[in-house]
Amino acid sequence: MHRIILLLLVVCPFIAWSQTGNFRARVIEASTKQPIEFATITLKPSNNATTLKGGKTNAQGQVNIENLPAGTYELTISSIGYESITNKNVALQAGNNEGGTFQLKTTTRNLKDVTIKGEKAQMEIGVDKKTFNVDKNITSAGGTAADILRNVPSVNVDPDGNLSIRGKENVTLLVDGKPSAMFGNDVATALNTIPAASIESVEVITNPSSKYEAQGMNGIVNIILKKDRKPGYNGMVNAGLSYPFRINGGLNLNANIKKWNVFFNGNARTSRTWEETTNIRQNFNDPFRYASFIHNDRRPLSYFANAGAEYNINPKNKITFTQSIYTAYMKGNSLNTIENTYQDTLVSTTERRNIYTGNPLNGTSNLQYRHTFKDPKEDINFEINFSKSRYKRESDFETTTYNSANEISSQFNQSNPVLGGNWNGTFVVDYTKPLGKNGKLEMGERTYLIQFKSENQPRIQYAGGTETEETKLKNHFVFQQQVHGVYTNIANTFGKTTIQAGLRGELFAYQGTVYQYNTSAKDNYISLFPTLFVGRKLNKTQDLNFSYSRRVNRPNFFQLIPFIDVTNPQDTSMGNPNLRPEFIHAAELSYNYPFGKSNQLLLSTYYQYTENLIQRYRRFNDDGTTFSQNRNLASGQTYGAEATAKVNIKSWWDASLNLNGFRNIISGNNVDTGMNRAGWGGFAKLNTNIKFNKDFSGQITANYFAQTTIAQGFIKPYSNVDIALKKNFLKNLLTLTLTVSDVFNTLQTRTIYQQFPYYNQDVLRKNLTRVVGINAQFRFASKSLRNSTDMPKAKPASNKKEEKTKNRDENLKKDEGGGEEGSGSGSGSGSGGSGGGGR
Repeated sequence: MHRIILLLLVVCPFIAWSQTGNFRARVIEASTKQPIEFATITLKPSNNATTLKGGKTNAQGQVNIENLPAGTYELTISSIGYESITNKNVALQAGNNEGGTFQLKTTTRNLKDVTIKGEKAQMEIGVDKKTFNVDKNITSAGGTAADILRNVPSVNVDPDGNLSIRGKENVTLLVDGKPSAMFGNDVATALNTIPAASIESVEVITNPSSKYEAQGMNGIVNIILKKDRKPGYNGMVNAGLSYPFRINGGLNLNANIKKWNVFFNGNARTSRTWEETTNIRQNFNDPFRYASFIHNDRRPLSYFANAGAEYNINPKNKITFTQSIYTAYMKGNSLNTIENTYQDTLVSTTERRNIYTGNPLNGTSNLQYRHTFKDPKEDINFEINFSKSRYKRESDFETTTYNSANEISSQFNQSNPVLGGNWNGTFVVDYTKPLGKNGKLEMGERTYLIQFKSENQPRIQYAGGTETEETKLKNHFVFQQQVHGVYTNIANTFGKTTIQAGLRGELFAYQGTVYQYNTSAKDNYISLFPTLFVGRKLNKTQDLNFSYSRRVNRPNFFQLIPFIDVTNPQDTSMGNPNLRPEFIHAAELSYNYPFGKSNQLLLSTYYQYTENLIQRYRRFNDDGTTFSQNRNLASGQTYGAEATAKVNIKSWWDASLNLNGFRNIISGNNVDTGMNRAGWGGFAKLNTNIKFNKDFSGQITANYFAQTTIAQGFIKPYSNVDIALKKNFLKNLLTLTLTVSDVFNTLQTRTIYQQFPYYNQDVLRKNLTRVVGINAQFRFASKSLRNSTDMPKAKPASNKKEEKTKNRDENLKKDEGGGEEGSGSGSGSGSGGSGGGGR
């Protein structure tokens, strides 16, 4: 019976009004008219100073406060970085009380001779996502998106650039809420190329609603690029120098005049870096031992720029255009040394050198139109996105084999020029409409088209011979894919309970042709992806939230293409055109508990069940070589728990801690009887900030990753520690940051493949991670913007040191989340857990 009632409540959002009074309002930013999330609204009865009712705005800037007796109240609206609003004479009646729309202005506060601006918290925790504000993470200054994500709760980027959430890969990477063809399917390149200076924030969505595309089984990481909206003219120049050699520089510009907001941010960087891989294979049934060591020196030079303009036609209509460009010139030199030994006696040595260059080029254009109806909570959004990429690569291999007497036994050269590229186009429409008092309907459509092609002309020449075509490396592949998805979400609030149910349907089709093998593969199918979110307010500050979703991970181009990669002859690999998509059922229960003045605790437990689990299967050959290929295992299960805490230890010292423990259960006996495995894993992330004085601060971030079970073995524990010091000069116009990454040089991965009683393989991967750098940022602004800041007031001679200190601390608390309701974080109310900006 309870289930029937719950279903009716989800399907029928309109219910009869009770006689209990409530107060609804919306909070927006005064100049941009954008909604303000996590703004705090409090209502205090004029005749009872000890009673306090309140709530926080959701992603649309909306708030709904219930169970209010009729009477006169004092209303206060506040948010970090904005001027508060107070109205001491608000009359409320039984039933519905519409407060309308409130506009908050950006605030700056003066402290002695220095202006301290209101700042966002480093991490904001919402019902369905966590937002990590990049400007607060000073250890990533001068770095890339990969450096930022290593410090984001729940997220990890390993030394090879693989992105994962809660220890699981198959994560969807979005840029400004949209997939981008800027880096094709190469997420590692994307994360190591997007400069940290161009990133505003990072959103982590562990269990997305049906508004988001179903692709990406284990969640979404959304990188938000900077689009400054401060009024007037302003900008920032940044430059950095690191040892070992790395140089970066960038420029951010913004002009917000009347109806126009024009922005630009660009960055260039170059470095000298390296990677090393040691691979040791031992057989238990014979005395042969095989080992390889690869050292790869790289010299990347890249440029990234993002520009755009917003035009507010009128308060109800806005159009936005953005254009991003990325190009790079990459060159490198790698040497692979392979040794075969018998009873500790050297049998042969092979040296394989690769000198290569690469030149990617990409452009992405986006046009967006947004219309707001008479009710500001009803809007429709249209969006068109087009991206095109081109990639050139030249590789020259020189391979020499020596016998046990160090004499050359064979020698040959290979060249492998590659030309590839892709384009994709996206069309999106999203519509939101309020339903009754607390309900909301969302619906939309998204079409995504992509084409990827790659072709090479490999050549080989043996010593004393002529150059001929190398068929083993030849590759000519064209891949086309399209996804058409429609979704609907319906949400409503019943007392203290919020329910949102959604359904997404997707038509997926792809076709690929491998011309060198004269083969092709194609498939199409329709899938349904339901979602459910249930939130319960336990009291004024504490929330309990449950979510469920079904998602999919479709094999990408590189996993499907049947091309043999012989870059390392000891460890070859090939795509698998027979791969089937993975489907996952994910459930999560979380508890949000703000405590003290600005502390917060988020506890979560989660479970995932995966059908057709995709895992890399490695075959160990008798001659010491290995061959790997992705295969569909029967299933996989993951369950675990996560705790995230933000604590202000002292007025000058705060810390955030993220702990995650999970268990993986892999059922792969359909491929190999030895692939049924289970084991625990986990990680811990610590970020702590210290303010030595008003202009000088420090930060320490530490990460620890416990041993993790994989299909054929395990990954050993590893860790890293980063340190940064930041100093402000010239009234905060100039900032210098000193960073030391991977202080103890411990960031590496070691994978053990256990196939007892046959063989054991040890693979150690290490990159250049310990880097010392100095970065500078210089800010400038138009005269009108500078004059909006309050000038310092004269200090009375009678002021005492204790009074100055007290005033300073009071200002810092107000600006950075102190006070009863000023934390600026916590779960939104009335949103039903729907994420904004998703596709």
